[in-house]
Amino acid sequence: MTKDISLGAFLCALGLAGIYLTAQVPSSTFTDDPGPHLFPYFSCAILILCGFGMAITARGREVRGQDSQESFMTPTEVARSALLIGLLVLYGLSLWLVGFHIATPIMTFAFYACIAGRERLSILRGAIYTAAVYGALCLLFITFLHSYLPEGQVF
Repeated sequence: MTKDISLGAFLCALGLAGIYLTAQVPSSTFTDDPGPHLFPYFSCAILILCGFGMAITARGREVRGQDSQESFMTPTEVARSALLIGLLVLYGLSLWLVGFHIATPIMTFAFYACIAGRERLSILRGAIYTAAVYGALCLLFITFLHSYLPEGQVF
């Protein structure tokens, strides 16, 4: 069994465990609130779909004899992954400290810069991407879901 098949199975199991744990959370009493179940169920379904897709494609490559023995991640990919994890932690802390409206645009641009890398980084493209993501999130949470966004401790 290859790494991709076992990782796909792990993601499926993680998604199923998340669904089980989400079902244990009590429902909300607000009438317009989507409740505490919507986003966990949605993300667990994505985990299951991605894990299943990863396992199926890896199995197909294995059957066709195309399974390569390349290394899992290069040192550059490991460093970039560690930076992305650090940015996620920093985003969570900044949401708590300065709130959604300040933290989200700054951290969205930081995510874009990290993913694009130095060779493909474009300030204009990053600004457009940041504005689009921020606008879409505001539209989703404020307009459609009528939910409150973190205001932060400082403001």
